[in-house]
Amino acid sequence: MIVPNKDMRPGAVGRIALLVAMVALLSSGSCSLFKSLGPAPPPLQEDFSSLRPEEFPAKIKQLEDISQHDKSVSVRNRALFYVALAHVHYKNPSPDYSQAVQYLDKYIALESRRKEGDEIMAWKSVVQTLDTSLQQHEKLKKDYAQLKQQYDSAAKNRDLSAKKVNDLNQLIESQKKEIESLKATIKRLDIVQQEIEKKRKGIKK
Repeated sequence: MIVPNKDMRPGAVGRIALLVAMVALLSSGSCSLFKSLGPAPPPLQEDFSSLRPEEFPAKIKQLEDISQHDKSVSVRNRALFYVALAHVHYKNPSPDYSQAVQYLDKYIALESRRKEGDEIMAWKSVVQTLDTSLQQHEKLKKDYAQLKQQYDSAAKNRDLSAKKVNDLNQLIESQKKEIESLKATIKRLDIVQQEIEKKRKGIKK
């Protein structure tokens, strides 16, 4: 079951929590929808609440096979509804709301004349809204991660640039000292050269 995390805005958390609660209610088998559908055919009578979380992938595959290959049209059609139910059941550790919507669409297309059609459409709307909200949240998380990566990279570049500037300033200061030292050396050499020249010409101070 999806649990909203700290990245969600408060409004989004409340909306998703409400939708999850509605899906949990619908998937528990306690609502009037299941009563209006009538008793499940024998291949579909297992209570999902009795399944362990790790059993859901196999159960979903079994229901998909029934929806495609059972000799009874009624059972095949009803299996589509139960595949959707298994995908959003509160004990399913990896719910797939997009898949649930697809199977509900298939079921509605084949059973559109059933009297509970409006209730199933309402349930599909809930699941679809939840799926859309979660997809938007995932997109926001990816966008945030991308922006954070760009910010961290820019900060790193700023730090690198600052280090280069600092190193350059230190080099400039070092060169200034060398230049001053060379000037002083040149001045002393010039004085010495003048003394040598005076002695060479025999000129006294």
